[in-house]
Amino acid sequence: MKKLGAQRARVFFTLICLSFVGVTYGKMVPVQPFIKTSKKMILTKDNVAQVLAASASFYEFPTQFELKLKGMEKVQTKIQYSFDAKLQKNMEALFRVYMPDYGAFVALDVKTGRVLSMVSYSKLKRNPDNLALRASFPSASVFKVVTATAAIEEHNILGNTVIPFNGRNHTLYRGQILKSNVTKWTKFMTFKEAFARSVNTVFGRIGAYTVGSDDLRQYAGRFGFNRRIAGDVLIQEGRALIPQDLWGLAESASGFTRDNTMSPLQGALIAASIANDGVMMEPYIVESIVKSDNTVLYAVEPKISSITMDRTTATEIRTLMKETVLHGTSRGSFRGFFKNRFAAVDVGGKTGSLTGFQPRGKYDWFVGYAGSGDHRIALAALTIHEKQWRVKSSYLARLAIEKYFKDIVPHAKTVAKR
Repeated sequence: MKKLGAQRARVFFTLICLSFVGVTYGKMVPVQPFIKTSKKMILTKDNVAQVLAASASFYEFPTQFELKLKGMEKVQTKIQYSFDAKLQKNMEALFRVYMPDYGAFVALDVKTGRVLSMVSYSKLKRNPDNLALRASFPSASVFKVVTATAAIEEHNILGNTVIPFNGRNHTLYRGQILKSNVTKWTKFMTFKEAFARSVNTVFGRIGAYTVGSDDLRQYAGRFGFNRRIAGDVLIQEGRALIPQDLWGLAESASGFTRDNTMSPLQGALIAASIANDGVMMEPYIVESIVKSDNTVLYAVEPKISSITMDRTTATEIRTLMKETVLHGTSRGSFRGFFKNRFAAVDVGGKTGSLTGFQPRGKYDWFVGYAGSGDHRIALAALTIHEKQWRVKSSYLARLAIEKYFKDIVPHAKTVAKR
């Protein structure tokens, strides 16, 4: 990464345990094993989040900073990050190749919360924010994951449960929700198929008549909506408006609303909790902060953020997400993926799309997971297109999975051509 100018090279922070901290921007360094450890760390995760707040907004992170503790001399320190250098470089390159108007990507380890890659992209550099941490983006149909989890865990709906509905798959009208007459035009679809095809009416009706506002609000909180997600970066809070009236509840449960928003990092955490049997870990991008003599001032300790569901429910949700990749809305992007050695990689996901205004454009999501053996990652890809559609987020996610697992799965083929 390129160094910023001198005016941006030093940022001052006031922390609880620090009287002064200066930050110098530099290139990202690979993670090295810890040489020393301290029984009592001087810095906390919240301290680290404040130190990184300003630098992350410029798309980059400091690798060194000067630290002065109260009553002590200033000391030079260095930060070791969690990023997988190869994956980070590959994803940055992919965004430069496909050039959506805006985009973001996050990949993390589902067991620990370690962030493997974090990309924020703006074609014309019109936005200085780190889009991976910003929650102004409608979660769209990704919110169906919340509804599905509540329906399965609290109301015994399973993937093979057959549900009647009227209307098209991707529309949502009041008559489809408020009227329940079965006619000769009524369709019948399993819950698994409705999830994979992202049928708004099915999820609207389940949300309004089965799950209800209290359960939907509770599960939204489990997945990080309407609350702070702790970590060593400052993540904008995702919001979920859960109304009491049937129509408003149907809009929210189906994701057919701009009132439910999330960040790409939250999207990756949602998928990670599903891949990790319902356990959502706190995300982290810093492995350690050490002095020049290798004394560790801070070392990460993986920590649970929330329990989103039980193990049985997580297994059922993964079945729904696999169906999305195999036969649902992202089947085109993953066509041919499961041939040869990649057949051993377990992949599932959920797509979402909606027009939004911060920034203006068509929002396209893919939130999912991939695993092989002991390697399990979760990821979220978001692209925003103002006029011309350049690349689907699900295709970027496929490329990320291939690039990550090609060195893990023996003899994996090279990235498939479009």
